Amino acid sequence: MGIDMLKKRLEYFISFIPPSKANRIKINTRAFTKSGKRYLIPKDVSLKINKVIWELQNQNNYPPIDIPVTVEILFVLPDRRRRDLDNIMKTLGDCMVYAGILKDDNLIYRQILEKKVIKGEHGVIISIYPYDDKKIEVKLINKLKKYKERIDGI
Repeated sequence: MGIDMLKKRLEYFISFIPPSKANRIKINTRAFTKSGKRYLIPKDVSLKINKVIWELQNQNNYPPIDIPVTVEILFVLPDRRRRDLDNIMKTLGDCMVYAGILKDDNLIYRQILEKKVIKGEHGVIISIYPYDDKKIEVKLINKLKKYKERIDGI
């Protein structure tokens, strides 16, 4: 889906909090995966991931997005239990690809993750819209260069 088709903000909902990518167990055997690593996914985690994909597929009426996007994700949490949102986001990125929403999760150029605790409620709200490629201030790039020069000189 090109920029013309993604004129409006697309919204998707998940009825529960997906499992974190940290729930995967690394196996030290030879495998032939994309990254060359093999992971064992516990059955309960696998079922939850499949449910996320199913829920997203049932809401998607468009071809996969193939342009850079911004993804805003609001996690509605029932309590203040510690959760690692960036690991959950890794799972969600993969699920959005498997569900046919994104052509590849490397098209996420900007992501905004937010938690809201609402007692007794849980779920995820995903908003996707075209990435606004704002120019980076020259001053900021120059500060980065000066910092790198200082670090390299140590």
